[in-house]
Amino acid sequence: MTLNHKKAALCLLLVCALCLTGCVISPPDSLKRTGVESRSLISASTADLAPDERAVALYFRYQDSSFLATEERAVVVQRNESLEKAIVQALIAGPLNTELSPLFPVGSEVVNTSTQDGTLFVTMNEAFLGRYADEPGDASTGVWKTEGPLRRQLCLDAIAATLTEAGLCERVQMLVTRDSGQQISMRLQAGFLNRGADTALLPQLVRNESVLLTPHNTAECILNAWLRQDWDTLSLFSVHAPGEQSMFEALEAAYVLVRFDLSAGCVSYDGQSAVLTAALTLRGDTQDTEISGYPLRLIREEGLWKMDYPALLSMMQAKE
Repeated sequence: MTLNHKKAALCLLLVCALCLTGCVISPPDSLKRTGVESRSLISASTADLAPDERAVALYFRYQDSSFLATEERAVVVQRNESLEKAIVQALIAGPLNTELSPLFPVGSEVVNTSTQDGTLFVTMNEAFLGRYADEPGDASTGVWKTEGPLRRQLCLDAIAATLTEAGLCERVQMLVTRDSGQQISMRLQAGFLNRGADTALLPQLVRNESVLLTPHNTAECILNAWLRQDWDTLSLFSVHAPGEQSMFEALEAAYVLVRFDLSAGCVSYDGQSAVLTAALTLRGDTQDTEISGYPLRLIREEGLWKMDYPALLSMMQAKE
């Protein structure tokens, strides 16, 4: 037997001896943990965690108008629910600002939300199809013939505007669970708008800028009210106004607006004011006056764009 063979045999015998004696190689003392106490496991339940908060611009109806305005709110989001669901719940709960109006029928609740390919699916309970608290049983005549459909359409527009502004989706698909067990599509139907029997499916909701009180839309409301000499509407968009009677007397003594044109405008760095450029045609006692490049300035009051009354009166009495 060669020397190499002897060494190999010796190593084999050594390994066998270690196996028979059950030796275990232990780490050095410096790597051993000492003084470790047993600890209770941390609960993995999200319900035990403190809720989160998210600043959100919620859209509600501006008084009885056909427009939506924002209310900045900190929405509380429980750790076991989605931000999308918490936002819809905040819309259902209604505004804190008394100049804004809620839009959901009595008993409305959001059941669930889910997102797929940019579409947010919002599932409501069957009460969402019901009446408003002040809505009569027969809403097919009188003011409710138009008020009901307008309010429900604004409700849908508010959902889409709020969720898209929060960057949570591109479009919204409304679904409804039916406690009655009717075997029909969960998708919201056209009959929702007038509480009718139309079973045509409503399209997915997208952001409708035409009903949002942006600075441009607010300025248009102001000038259109002046054009129609609708002082009640004009007063909704003015601040620091005197008493109603003296205000209306001053407005009636101003020039008559014949036509106007508006620029896109821009918002200030702090977001509290906006300026648009207006081209105005004013009718006086003898002839029309053309005014171009008039700076129409809006200020923001509790999230609403309005015009300061002295500035409004100055514009309505402007001379080239």
